[in-house]
Amino acid sequence: MFHALTAVALLLSAAVGTEALAVSPAIPPVVPTAGTPQPPSVADQEKGMRPGMPFRDPAVAQAVDDPAHAGPDLTITLDAARTRFDVSGREVYGESYTGSFAAPTIRVRPGSTVTIQLVNRLPVATNLHFHGLHVSPEGRSDDPFLCVAPGADTTYRLEIPADHAQGTFWYHSHAMGTTCPVPGSTGGSGMGFMPGDVENQIFAGLSGALIVGDDRTLLPADLRNITAHTFVLKDVQLDPTGHIAQNTATTAINSNDPAVRLVNGQLRPVLSMRPNETQLWRLANAGADIFYQLQLDGYHFTVIGEDGTPVARVTSADRLLLPPGKRYDVLVTATGSPGRTMLRTVAYSNGPQGDAYPDTPLATVNVEGRPAHRLPDLSGAVPTAPADLSAEPVARRRTVDLSESADGNTFYINGEQFTMDRSVFATPARIGTVEEWTVVNHSGEDHPFHLHTNAFQVMSVNGVAQPYTHRQDTVPVPHAVDGVPGKVVFRVQFADYPGAWMFHCHIAAHEDHGMMSFIDVVR
Repeated sequence: MFHALTAVALLLSAAVGTEALAVSPAIPPVVPTAGTPQPPSVADQEKGMRPGMPFRDPAVAQAVDDPAHAGPDLTITLDAARTRFDVSGREVYGESYTGSFAAPTIRVRPGSTVTIQLVNRLPVATNLHFHGLHVSPEGRSDDPFLCVAPGADTTYRLEIPADHAQGTFWYHSHAMGTTCPVPGSTGGSGMGFMPGDVENQIFAGLSGALIVGDDRTLLPADLRNITAHTFVLKDVQLDPTGHIAQNTATTAINSNDPAVRLVNGQLRPVLSMRPNETQLWRLANAGADIFYQLQLDGYHFTVIGEDGTPVARVTSADRLLLPPGKRYDVLVTATGSPGRTMLRTVAYSNGPQGDAYPDTPLATVNVEGRPAHRLPDLSGAVPTAPADLSAEPVARRRTVDLSESADGNTFYINGEQFTMDRSVFATPARIGTVEEWTVVNHSGEDHPFHLHTNAFQVMSVNGVAQPYTHRQDTVPVPHAVDGVPGKVVFRVQFADYPGAWMFHCHIAAHEDHGMMSFIDVVR
């Protein structure tokens, strides 16, 4: 919890769940009110929205195989702008990349080049991060130190490796301040700590899914043509005028306040399945701060990918915990008889210093129509799953201490707040080595720890060894209990790319206020 008051070659496929009405010139200013009123209830915020509409996947930006668009490469433009859009029938004011609250899903292929022009029409600085992608963190690639000033633009060029993992990733603003040190430049030597603007921008709408390849092609032949859906999970807090909450001099985002939970910008949509049908669901928490504990009543999830990486052992789960930034690729098989069930996020608390979220329905699944042929259950490893690091020699061991002030306003890694010009580690990591990191959480709330550029393998949680089933790029580090810190130990293989690999808590308010650093990686 955070308490302070503070395009070009764009193919839009599938119907869009939210429609743009106007961009920033039409947005009336928010008029501050005296005092600190109680936040609107969920019911009040949902007034004017239409629940129960047919489920819609986000629009898709992807390369097209036809003579006019030859080859696998993709070029798109994203316009970051303040926007008035339709969210399930209610007029809402926020920010968007293409005019809709549900940003387009970017689909790329292993071995391709992705060119993204980011145009900044916001009154503050912004940039992009391609969460989970194994691409260079330098140059015009996935470099979060890039800063695009208001009125400026920049072009990102992502070289996707031919052997890149196939799965679900996402993209979002990673603005480390509201202004750039020098317009369009990087870094800021000697600046010291400067609050970021990630929470404001993601919360207002600047995030979307990114899919590499198609992990159905990794499955047995009878599963390769099943229906796939993308579930982009976001939440909004709306004031009485329809503005998404922001951190300003007079207003604040409080992650524990009542929030409307949306799926692809829709309020409790209805998804249809045939009896016995198996579908692939790509689940992504693309919100700023809050957790989802997903449950499909009466069903289980068959996990084939986590954080964009195919798993080394397929597992079954009744519930899936998605902190901010987390993704799962799962198979869901309908019952053999017609009926209805509910996808929900069940009641969950991330610690006494954190938030407590109520049980909230997210979508209805309607099983109807002619039964499908029931496909066999999946087990074992998914092809291309990375190797187990347990037996690898460890070149270096490091400790990452996560802590926060008693009032929940200031956050630290190894006792320091983030600065752009200094890592908390004096010694760099080397390409080709494996390191073991111990992440220690001294605070009273869970912190989802995220490492840029490469996934890692969790070895133990609170001293309990974890059998190898997968790698991941985001892991919740348990909160301290009775003065005993929570602890996660993982191993990471530093592969391919030198540069500054960032790591931070993925509760956006926490990274904005200090819980972030980077490690220098050298050859």
